[in-house]
Amino acid sequence: MTDVFELARRYHDELNIKEPSLATMAAEFFDDLGLKIADFLRKEGYNIVGTKFIDYDKSLVMDVTKGEKSFEITLRKS
Repeated sequence: MTDVFELARRYHDELNIKEPSLATMAAEFFDDLGLKIADFLRKEGYNIVGTKFIDYDKSLVMDVTKGEKSFEITLRKS
């Protein structure tokens, strides 16, 4: 398992989560799942244009585009 602080740095760099505490929370909640999803989406030609937390910080939402279409993909801690 990767160190949580290394994962937090990757969430910061790769998903553009600016706030260090939110990047750390993403790493703690989702391990590397969010990063793997983002990598898959990029390989499929999607662009990740933003991220945000909702629902009392339990859900990471990735704003995604491909061509003219836009989507929100939610990763939720249960």
